[in-house]
Amino acid sequence: MRLEKYLVQCGVASRKKIKTAIAQGRVTVNGDIEVNDATDVEWGEDIITFDGIIPEKKQLKYYIMYKIAGYITAMEDENKKTVAELLPEYIDKNSVFPVGRLDRDTEGVLLFTSDGDLSHAMAHPDRNMEKTYYVELDKEISQEDIIALEQGVILDTNYAALPGKVEYLNSKCIHLTITEGKYHQVKKMLKAVKNKVIYLKRVKFGNLTLDGMIPGEVKEIKREDIII
Repeated sequence: MRLEKYLVQCGVASRKKIKTAIAQGRVTVNGDIEVNDATDVEWGEDIITFDGIIPEKKQLKYYIMYKIAGYITAMEDENKKTVAELLPEYIDKNSVFPVGRLDRDTEGVLLFTSDGDLSHAMAHPDRNMEKTYYVELDKEISQEDIIALEQGVILDTNYAALPGKVEYLNSKCIHLTITEGKYHQVKKMLKAVKNKVIYLKRVKFGNLTLDGMIPGEVKEIKREDIII
């Protein structure tokens, strides 16, 4: 198997960080530094080290969090509170990482895993992974605004957002489903129709929902619970 996949299955870091570490010469294969992440290796035959440590294949873990506002989606930061601080003590924070991100002031579904392959698959643009947000607005939303969101709007970065799906809840509340994950995308899409998001919560990520969860709660799930 590829060296990169071997280390992903060891759960040492995310796929992106593993690629960087290999390129930086922090990985050895049978005593020699290896900078090619596609090098073929085998379990039980080759001796691999990552930052001088021989990693072992770990049981892959999956957790769903009901993220609360005030925390950035990162495992560490010197100046800001991170979602890692919301993880219970029984979870090994060195082996899991969040899939995708939620803004600091955004609440809702956030998936953590040690499964790099799953993370890569769910984040890949070709997957068109749906994400549904509960959105509270500053002003009433019109039918024309809804049509615009469903046809695709131009963001303030001149990026043409893909069409979204809108479920009208009331004059100032909608469910907005998108398949992209651009920075502040939901806020920018509503800004494009001259409105402002005052509260945002992701209520669905793929098939994962907040059903039965309370704010701040974290629960372990199984791989088969996640449909991609």
